[in-house]
Amino acid sequence: EEKTMTLFHGEDFHIPLPSLEVEVTYRNRSAPRLGDVVLMKGGVGLSSRAHINRYGSHLVIDAVMEGDEGTYTIKNPNNPADVRSLVLVVRDCTNEQTIKYGGNFRILLSGVNSPITLEYRPIAVEANQTFRPALVLLTSTGMSREGYRGRISVSPSHVTLTGVTGADKGSYTVRDVDGQIKIKLCLNVREHRSFVSVPSGERLKIDLVLNSSLVQLYYSPNSDPTPRLLLDKGAFTSAQAELGFEGRLSVEGSMVVLDQVRAADVGEFKITDILGFTVSRVDLELQPYKLETLYVTIIALLGLLVFLLLVCLLSCLIKVKKRAKRAAALEKIAQNAGKENEGEAFRQVVKNITKLSEHSQAENTEKSQSTEVDIKGLEVSSKEVGVNNLETSDSGVGFNTALPLDTDTEAPDPISESTAVTISAAPETKPSPAPAAGSAPAETKPTPEKTHDRAPTPESAPAPKAPSAPEPITNGTPEPGLDAKPSPDHPDPTGSPALKSAPPKTPE
Repeated sequence: EEKTMTLFHGEDFHIPLPSLEVEVTYRNRSAPRLGDVVLMKGGVGLSSRAHINRYGSHLVIDAVMEGDEGTYTIKNPNNPADVRSLVLVVRDCTNEQTIKYGGNFRILLSGVNSPITLEYRPIAVEANQTFRPALVLLTSTGMSREGYRGRISVSPSHVTLTGVTGADKGSYTVRDVDGQIKIKLCLNVREHRSFVSVPSGERLKIDLVLNSSLVQLYYSPNSDPTPRLLLDKGAFTSAQAELGFEGRLSVEGSMVVLDQVRAADVGEFKITDILGFTVSRVDLELQPYKLETLYVTIIALLGLLVFLLLVCLLSCLIKVKKRAKRAAALEKIAQNAGKENEGEAFRQVVKNITKLSEHSQAENTEKSQSTEVDIKGLEVSSKEVGVNNLETSDSGVGFNTALPLDTDTEAPDPISESTAVTISAAPETKPSPAPAAGSAPAETKPTPEKTHDRAPTPESAPAPKAPSAPEPITNGTPEPGLDAKPSPDHPDPTGSPALKSAPPKTPE
């Protein structure tokens, strides 16, 4: 029975023991000519690197190295047919360093005595064929292997490999001056990866990392993932015309330039070296159209203005609706006037408002006038003239007007809305017979004087004297005047030219 076990460099190897009487031998994979080496026999470990654990169940080999790779055989002396084989593979890439393509790989040499020896195993050999001898890249005398000259440099603190490529992947071993392995380190080379977003119509630049004569450029559109060869060792192929790149691709040193990027150009560009290792990948994306900041600001302001206008319009509509509702309510009240109780109240309010407006207009226009009117048959006394203050009788009209003098200090008399207009009606006069000859004419009584209230005046200015009413003529013959003339509308029924005497006036 044969089993295979893979361990990393520095791990412990545990070999199961059916009993302590078994015999364990080892054959080196890299040096099979040396034959078998006995590690354990009769329950005792015979190698300096192998020992039995405390439970007696396993034979342990501490910190395995490349020299421990090989076949381990377990034999039972009591049963010769009971033979077990165990194959050990040691992977020394327990420590791995990842470098991008074209970068520098540095190994620290702390605790290593110079001069050193640098060995290398490619990644494929390291993974599957570790028994093969390693390639010496740098000898203790400072000689470099072909293909690495000028790329390896050594200092007391570190050793550096510059410009790593995909072919440099693998395991690196550092030996000291005595040939002992001191450092085991694996190198993993990673490709460059970038995602580029370019606006429509702009230029795309692709970094080849290496010289254009050492690489190949492939293109895979998003619509078809199959790679197409565009550039082969510095020369463009016919595929550029098929893919629509004709006249738009150019090479500038280690850069490939694509002009006037279109939406159909979206896809992946892959660069590989002449050995087929991937150097870089570039994913092209088309950047969406973007407005300038100024345009965005203007559009935002216009949007704000439109919003404010809409708010104002909405406010106006609300107000119009409210007014329409109020107008409809008033119209309903007016239509229902006389049908419902509130109709009479509504009409009364309208009348009161109309009267108040007329009174206010009269007070503002003729506030300072005072008129006395004597009418035969009627007497009207008022401080202001109104359309409803004069009435005429059948016998004519006689009036006297007295206007007070205004001074700089005289204030207008305040007239309240409650000013009362007193109208006294005289008894109806009957025509009297003509007076007999020689008899004395009837005495005409003078009209009582009206006393007008005046506003107090300052002491500095003398108060003007109010003109007194003319005294009536008492010699029996009345002075011809307005009172003696008959009304043209009402001629004297007696035909006498004599004046009618005014009846005595009723005191107010």
